[in-house]
Order: sequence, then C-alpha cells, then structure tokens
Amino acid sequence: MKTKQPQNETQNTLLPLREGGVFSWRLIAAWSLVGCIAIEVLFNVLPIDHNTLLLYWFFPAALLLFSQLYVSKRFTRYFEIKLLLAFLVWGFATVVLNHSRAHMADSYLWFASACTVVFLCFGFAYAFEPEEARRVFVWIAAAMLISAVILSLISLIAVFAKEFAQKFPSVFEDIDIAGGRLGIDSHPNRSSPAPALGIVLSGMLFASTKKGWKRVLLILAAIICYIPLAQTVSRTAILGAGLAIAFEIFLALRDALKNRMHAILRWGICAVAAAAVIVVFYKGADLTVQACNAILAQEESAQTAALPEAQSEAQESAAPEVDKPADEVVSRDLSDADSFNGRTDIWLGIWNGLLENPKIFAFGTGPWVAPDVMVPYFPANSPIGFFHNSLVGTLVAFGIPGLLLALIILVVAAVGSLRLSFGKKQAQPLAVRMLPAILLFAVAEGMMEDFLFATNSLNIVWMWFMIAAGFILRLNRTEQAK
Repeated sequence: MKTKQPQNETQNTLLPLREGGVFSWRLIAAWSLVGCIAIEVLFNVLPIDHNTLLLYWFFPAALLLFSQLYVSKRFTRYFEIKLLLAFLVWGFATVVLNHSRAHMADSYLWFASACTVVFLCFGFAYAFEPEEARRVFVWIAAAMLISAVILSLISLIAVFAKEFAQKFPSVFEDIDIAGGRLGIDSHPNRSSPAPALGIVLSGMLFASTKKGWKRVLLILAAIICYIPLAQTVSRTAILGAGLAIAFEIFLALRDALKNRMHAILRWGICAVAAAAVIVVFYKGADLTVQACNAILAQEESAQTAALPEAQSEAQESAAPEVDKPADEVVSRDLSDADSFNGRTDIWLGIWNGLLENPKIFAFGTGPWVAPDVMVPYFPANSPIGFFHNSLVGTLVAFGIPGLLLALIILVVAAVGSLRLSFGKKQAQPLAVRMLPAILLFAVAEGMMEDFLFATNSLNIVWMWFMIAAGFILRLNRTEQAK
C-alpha cells in the first residue's frame, strides 16, 4: 500500500489536467505557465526572444485560460478578479488618453504582459478546486526551482570554469563578474531574483515532503542558488530572500513548539529565531562573496605565474583597471540605507517632475513612455529611466487611480496572506501556509526595483507575485468553484 499511495496521489493530481486529452485547457495552461517560468528564468542563456514567445504563446494561452475560467468557473464573480480587471481596463485607458505620446503599438507589450500575469499566473489557481490547487502548485514550484538551479549552475561554470565556458560563447558570453558583482541579465540587481526565488521555493518544497532523499536534494539546490545570489551582491534580493526564509522558519518553528509552551513565549522564540535567520543569511552572503573572490584571485594568480614574464606584464598593462580590484568593490554595507543607495534622490526628482506636470496625477503617461517623460528629472549620475520603486512607476504610468488600484491589490494580498498563514478556521498544511513568503520577497524587490504593475515586459518577480497571490486567495475560499 505504501508504494501505491504516491502513484494514486499523482494520478489524482493529473486527473483534472487530463480531461479533454492533449487539448485539455487546463493542460495547455499548465504547460504554458511552466514554459513561461522556465523561459523568463533562462532566456538570457537561450537563443530565444522571450518577448516573441510572450506575444505568440503565453499571451494567447492567457486569453484561452481566461475564456475557460469565465465560462466554466464564473471566476469573475470574485472581488479580486474584478479588481485586477479594473486595473487592466484603467491601464488601457491611460494609453488611450495619452494617445499623442503613449505609442499605442509599443504599449501592447505591457498589455500582453499584464494579461499574462493576471490570467495565466494569477488565474491559474482558479482552474482547480482547493485540494487540486495545492498539489498542482508543487509542480509549478518544482519547475521554477529546476530552472533556477540550471541558471545558477550555468553562472557558476561561467565564473569558475572560464576555459570551459569559452567553448560555448552563445550560452556563457553574457555571464561574468564585473565590478565585483555577478551579472546574468542586464544588471546584477535584475539577475538576483531567480536564484533568490529558487531558495525560497526550496524551503516550501522542503516542508511539503518527508522523504529524506528529496530533502537532501532540496538543500543542495538551495546551496547552488545561494552562491550566485551572494555573488550578485544585490542587497535587496539577499535581504528579501532572507526575510522570506525567516518567515518560513517562523511558521515551521511555531508548529514544532505548538502545545509545548505558552503562546507568548512561543511567538517570542520564533521571532528571535527569524531575526537570527535574516542576519545569518545576509552575513553568510558576504562571507560567500569573499570566499569566491579569494578562489578567483588564486586562480588568476596561478594563470599569471604560468605565463612568460613579458607576456604577463603586457597582460597586466592591457587589463581594464576595474577588473583588478574586484574584491575591493563587492563589500556593500548598510551605511547608505537611509537613502536606499541614492533611491530617495530619484524619487524626489520624480516627485518634482510630477508637480511640474500635474496632469500626470490624473491619468498618468501610459506605461511605455513613463521613463522617457521623467528623464529630465532624474538626478545626475543616476540610472536614467529606472524608478527603482514599482509604486512610483505605477503613479507615473497610471496616475493616482492606477496607484490606488495597485495599493488595493497589495492590501488584498496581505489580508489573504494573514488569513492563510495564521487563520484558525482553515488549517492548511505548513507548506501552503508558507506561500506568503513569496509575496514578502516580491514586494521587497518591488519597492526597490520597478518589477511590478507598470513594467513593459514580463519578469520573474511580477509573475511569482501574481502566482502566489492567486493561490493564496484561491485557497482561502472554502466554496467549490462551479
């Protein structure tokens, strides 16, 4: 019986996906979501334009899922769906209202991305009953973890096995240490979310299984993702992932100490343990970077010693100055935390731009041209065109109405998270109650980078914010979808 139970559970999990055969709308949605996750994590190392796949695969699949959910599940009766639809409609309205400068054809990329995250990412959970949704989520989380591990392994090979990596330039050419920080995507801060999410999801999957060999693999996967995350030296991603892991530890320890001590003492111990996890996670990343730099420096010294003296001197004189002191620029403490590494200057400049253009408060600029409109107001020597805050970007793109809708979405997700993790009426498994950890990470990233709501292309943070929010709100509903 013990050997047959996992097979029966697997069959029960796949049963809704098999309804209708290969043309099952649930199966198409599942493969599309898995493909969307994998491509958005790995597109930088694959000869694939992810925006093309967005327009020709993920966006049509999202519309297919929306049509089926509307007809068979009547999911538009839910408040959260109406709220997201209102946000989509208002976003489209801002494009029309700003038709003279909004580049309507270009804004279509934002519209396709927004529909994909709303219908495919958020709406996916509503295609299943609560029990089925819990099981299907494991498959989605596993797809993300596998993708993050693959990307992390590729990054480690590119950094520590350069001779091998040079044989496959199409895969490894854009991955390297620059300025002491690992860059996988356009910037280290945009390279860090994928391995960070891999760590967060490995904790959830760890709580969902009791098999020893699976737990060992999950720990190994988390370690593989942790090293490149540390090498990006992205403080927001590291602290956000640490916060998410601390939340998972808090819930796990709270369950372990249940009925063993007074509630106040139990909560205090859990809070202290969670705070310790954040500190260890952050400091561990700093130590990891130092260890990696020492290894790279030792390898470089060995290679230099093997060269003839004249060739070595020529190589040193030709090497870019920024590459020599790589280990001197990776130590980024929290001394500039009061200004969020200069972000407050950016936000103040954007605010001054809004005051000079008060019409933007009413109906925004449209998502595509929002950075261009605000270019004159960015501080000198700042990354021009990046608001470094999703709510600031939303305000500029969609005005006060769009910002209010985004804030309501965040509040609804937060209330649903509290109900799921700490509510007593619906006792969910520990792994399910850890779902808000993903939201903690996504919101932390979204407040320091422009990953949510107004971005002009898909990104893994926006996708997983919506996936987690969809599953949280779906699992909070006790009634059966009809």
